[in-house]
Amino acid sequence: MIIVKMNDTTVECSIAASELHEIGLTPEAVINGAENTSSFFAKLNKEVGQQLGYDPETEVMMMSKNMMMDGSIRIFAVKMSNEDIQTASDRIKGAAETVLRILTQEKVDEIKSKNGRDKGIALNEVITNVSEAINRIYGRDKFYTLPEETTKTPEASYQPLSEYAEYMVEFDTFDEAKRFSKVVQKLPIVDSSLYKLEEGYYMILGLLSSDESVIYDLRRAGVEYSNMLVVNATEAMYVREHGDRLVGSDAIIHLTDLSR
Repeated sequence: MIIVKMNDTTVECSIAASELHEIGLTPEAVINGAENTSSFFAKLNKEVGQQLGYDPETEVMMMSKNMMMDGSIRIFAVKMSNEDIQTASDRIKGAAETVLRILTQEKVDEIKSKNGRDKGIALNEVITNVSEAINRIYGRDKFYTLPEETTKTPEASYQPLSEYAEYMVEFDTFDEAKRFSKVVQKLPIVDSSLYKLEEGYYMILGLLSSDESVIYDLRRAGVEYSNMLVVNATEAMYVREHGDRLVGSDAIIHLTDLSR
């Protein structure tokens, strides 16, 4: 689970479908709030609350859940104080008043009285104006400016849903794979294999740890010695199917031995 702190009040969480399957859940269950997702959301609420400094006595936490095309889930959590609630309410009331001014019965009758292409143009204009007013409720229109703190660099962290996570690492050369292996050999990597696909080398490895310092060490090695390191990547299946398997198991150990 990748958690990105957008600003002091907003957190974005991205969860791959494979991570959900590891703990016995489906994306559909999470979206629909199925009964068996209660422990998952309890853990998510705790983590998000810590990220945002959430006070349940004086603040509320609003969440929106979206399923992406690849089956992953993206959740936005927003912490709202009384001031935030008032601001949002004022924006909603303003947008509602605008809609009522735009969509009067007289305007509807005017559209109905038109013919042919003019009817379509008039209807489209009203729909566009209403849509812009509704979008202002969510702060998505061009007249809405995001808070200043959202321009800061987001703070990202990785929180595994289970102890085990699969990583795929891409290298330009075989030597880079050997150097990476030597650096990470002492980490709790329980399985690893190396593939060659076209001009690149790909290592698929399993890390058995939820310790943030261990995950950080692996990711730091990935930044220093590889082109890319991704967790629970769907592309790993393609590499397994179409790549040439150079080392089928314990690739970290074998490549480390070659470096000596």
